[in-house]
Amino acid sequence: MVSSVSNTPKTAKTSIFYMNDVHGQSLKMERLYKASDDFDSFVPSEKTNKLKFASGDIMLGRGIKENIVASNFLDLCKIMASAIGNHEVDGKSPDNLIQATVDKKYKLLASNIHPGADNPISKIVQKSYIQEQDGVKYGVIGLTPVDLFQNIKFPESYKSLNLDSFEETVKDVQAEVDKFQKQGVDKVIVLSHMGHSNGQKLAQQTSGVDVILGGHTHELIKDIKEGYNLIYSKNGEPVILTQAGRDGNNFGVLNLDFNEKGVITKAQNNIGNTNDFGRSFVAKYLFERILGKPEIIGNIDKVAPPVKNIYAEENPQADFTLDALRSQLGTDVAIIHSANMRGVIEKGVLDTRVLTSAIAPFNNKTVVVKISEKDLVNSIKKLGKRTFSDVNTRPGIMQVSGLTYKMSKKDGELLEMNMLDKSGQILPVDVKNPNSNKLYTLASDDYGISGENALNLPNLLTDGSVIQKFDTDKDKFVADFIKKQTAPIEIKADGRIKIVD
Repeated sequence: MVSSVSNTPKTAKTSIFYMNDVHGQSLKMERLYKASDDFDSFVPSEKTNKLKFASGDIMLGRGIKENIVASNFLDLCKIMASAIGNHEVDGKSPDNLIQATVDKKYKLLASNIHPGADNPISKIVQKSYIQEQDGVKYGVIGLTPVDLFQNIKFPESYKSLNLDSFEETVKDVQAEVDKFQKQGVDKVIVLSHMGHSNGQKLAQQTSGVDVILGGHTHELIKDIKEGYNLIYSKNGEPVILTQAGRDGNNFGVLNLDFNEKGVITKAQNNIGNTNDFGRSFVAKYLFERILGKPEIIGNIDKVAPPVKNIYAEENPQADFTLDALRSQLGTDVAIIHSANMRGVIEKGVLDTRVLTSAIAPFNNKTVVVKISEKDLVNSIKKLGKRTFSDVNTRPGIMQVSGLTYKMSKKDGELLEMNMLDKSGQILPVDVKNPNSNKLYTLASDDYGISGENALNLPNLLTDGSVIQKFDTDKDKFVADFIKKQTAPIEIKADGRIKIVD
């Protein structure tokens, strides 16, 4: 039974701790837990309701142990609710998500899916709920991405979710808001894993939504800027949108004042840097009880600074990874999609948990295939065109070993490409007329070969092009490579990818 509206405070100060797109980065979770604890410990000068939410992709969907860690992390941080992102459902079957969220305390939300009553996901997901803090009621709605099936590896396993289009999703949200209003709830928060531009449209096309905590497009939204993350709804009321980047590198704290009508009158959006907090020994202990103790594999002497844009420039972490993979497997070329580099290998002692988190969080399978010069060139061209025509430089360029290339930042035009033979000799490639009969051996993972945002050449896995397929991801081969090194290891860029104006 909902208490009467007359008992509800007329105005409210609210502080929301939020995160999104952590992508199973358990090392970052250890730091985020400390940030969350710091938020809990802070005592504001005025009475303030504290809320804590996540907007999806906290998990990665593949490894069950890693997903159990992510789910436990949300409870450890006292997160109240999370949206379902694409990576929560990136496993072969819904069983992965269900097993990871058994006995969870937080709520899992998605109002724009309609699983049947016989679908086990229907037992763990709800459309919305009312969060009450000190007599103040907040309506909370969850949204999964409308492009879900373009962003998961086994879409057929989740067709029964009956996902709505964006237009239908707008109606879903409005229906939930209308239900809240009938119950006297006039403060509404949407946990949306639909991306920022969709969030802007959602804000404009609905009435009664106050906050959209976003995710999916990995934008780091600082402060509050009218027209960008301060949007006005159909009835002219302000809607605040947020997003805290990717891979758990950042988190946010959104401070709000609501008036007696539930309208935001004051807002402050603060972004925190996760690396400003140390790793929690409590979280580390709990996580390693699930994951097991990591193995020390070596020592990294020097590491180049992180790149500013992982999608659109040479990444020294990828250079090191791919050189090691190519060396171990003896191939002509090795490639990885930029977005697959989720973490970083840092200077100092390196263990298997750090390595896996940095270069193999998706638990893909390593493959060696034969590929024609023409297919390789055309795939690099395609990714360049798509990346540099997008305002957020998505989906990202191809990181490489065994070749170099030059690309235009203006339009993604592939200007030059050279192959490097085993002796290091430079062999120019005619990028305007690549040879369809010239074949190379190429090492990658199965996503790098067939993923929509990578080479997207699934025929390479089915037409006899596969030379070897392994049951492990890249981290095993890189670990073996590191163990063999006797000289100090340095991770650095060497100019193999040049992006020019």
